[in-house]
Amino acid sequence: MKPLPASFLTGRPKIVGSPRLYDYYRSYPFSALRKARNMTAEGIVAELLASGLRGRGGASFPVGLKWQSVMQQAETVRYVVANGEEGEPGTYKDRVLLEQNPLAVIEALVIAGCTVKAERGYIYLNQNYRAIEKALLQLLQWLREEGRLRCVEGAGAFDIQVRRGRQRYISGEETALFRALEGRRAEPTGRPPYPTEQGLWGKPTVINNIETLASVSLIIERGDSWFAAIGPEHNHGPKLFSLSGDVARPDVIEADMSATLADLIGWAGGTVGTFKGAFVSGPSGRLFLPRDLSLPLTIQNGCGNGTVIVFNDTRCAVDLARQVTDFFHSEHCGQCLPGRESMKQAKALMDGLENQAALEPVLQHYQQLHAVLLNSSKCGLCSSGTGIVPALMQAFPADFARHLRHDCPICRAGAEVAA
Repeated sequence: MKPLPASFLTGRPKIVGSPRLYDYYRSYPFSALRKARNMTAEGIVAELLASGLRGRGGASFPVGLKWQSVMQQAETVRYVVANGEEGEPGTYKDRVLLEQNPLAVIEALVIAGCTVKAERGYIYLNQNYRAIEKALLQLLQWLREEGRLRCVEGAGAFDIQVRRGRQRYISGEETALFRALEGRRAEPTGRPPYPTEQGLWGKPTVINNIETLASVSLIIERGDSWFAAIGPEHNHGPKLFSLSGDVARPDVIEADMSATLADLIGWAGGTVGTFKGAFVSGPSGRLFLPRDLSLPLTIQNGCGNGTVIVFNDTRCAVDLARQVTDFFHSEHCGQCLPGRESMKQAKALMDGLENQAALEPVLQHYQQLHAVLLNSSKCGLCSSGTGIVPALMQAFPADFARHLRHDCPICRAGAEVAA
């Protein structure tokens, strides 16, 4: 196991809910903002492109290209948005980052607003982040009073507002988040047009994940070469991993993407019990098995949003598959027919598993539903939630066979404990 790398994004005392909030504000250097004031918008985008920064919310799109696309639009009314919804199970890195260093996110949002000439910014939070909302509102008030919500002196008015969502998982999808900010029901819309062309209120919009924006502040402050030198090729910069499940010390761990799953588990004190598998990039991501422990957690290997949920050999794969299916069945928007019907059938398959004669027809049906969603659903949220269950069926057929025989000691023991 490697030594734990240095922390650049995290590792500070928790500020949110602390009496030290004002001291934190007074001592924050605003180094990136000061540097950005002496740069052109084109220079800022060039630095982001040279750094190799990709979005940290899961899609991994190059951040510089996104900002550049907004700058190229003919429409002059533009917006910048920080996505802090974090509605997927096991995802909590952005919450920790906001609790420890919220001004890094605000600073980057101001830089983004100046770069693309936006008239307003928004920070959209998970509905449970009340204490974070309160701290952000106070910090923004102090910034307004001192005229710091500008990247360039004499620039036009720019302000940042904070919103907490009413819904959870679905609001993390970019277009659904825009609708929520507009006061409408959070439902995804089709693409194209893309948010950089028609986003919030139909205007060009930069939307970045909280961790992504904090990385922007680091790049502007320290330089693109510094950021690009961290991590393997095409996977640059420090990365936050939300590690939970059957590990000794669940935590947010900061490392670069050369880190392996074995490294993360080692830094967290090891697996509790015997490692069986992990959901990497959460239940909508990729299934890692014991043979994958030495794989680097890169974008190419499914690192995605950095969520890692470890499970040991006391967990039944059928129970995990049902939990994943139930989550996406209850959280999908229900807007399109393929999504509605496919998720309904997926849940029926898992609920009625014990009534099936063999696993292979169940696997084939679930895979067909996943293919339908990939090709026909209005957004990617349903299809992302139906990929890991077939992987569980293929990796742990013995667990499913026990359920077909109505004889799973793991689930039976769990039911007896619950009773």
